[in-house]
Amino acid sequence: MLARGIVSMILALIFYTYAVFSGRREGLHRKHLIVFGIGLLFDYLGTHQMSLYARAYGKAPEWHNLTGILSLAGMAFHFLLALAASLIRRAERINRTFHRVSLTIYTLWCIAFASGALAGMLKMSGRP
Repeated sequence: MLARGIVSMILALIFYTYAVFSGRREGLHRKHLIVFGIGLLFDYLGTHQMSLYARAYGKAPEWHNLTGILSLAGMAFHFLLALAASLIRRAERINRTFHRVSLTIYTLWCIAFASGALAGMLKMSGRP
């Protein structure tokens, strides 16, 4: 259960990183939306697996729960913004907004990713 969650979160990181930075470099295209959606799916799957693990073996720290929920919601919003930008013709304004918030939301997601790894390592070492 934990291994599946970790693998899913690492795959989410890989897909998000590619979608965010390639989309910024090349402009937002359909391939970025697809890769972004795959990243969101892996994020959801990883979050779900981690939630099951936490229920079985002890709850994660509140600070990680908060950052995790906010980052998943932020990436879902980010995906919807990318979808809107790709579906609307002449979506330059949405595309600019997408790239403006892109790094902020990505950074927040990375903080949640790192906080989960830190919380897991602290738990395994026996520290609170």
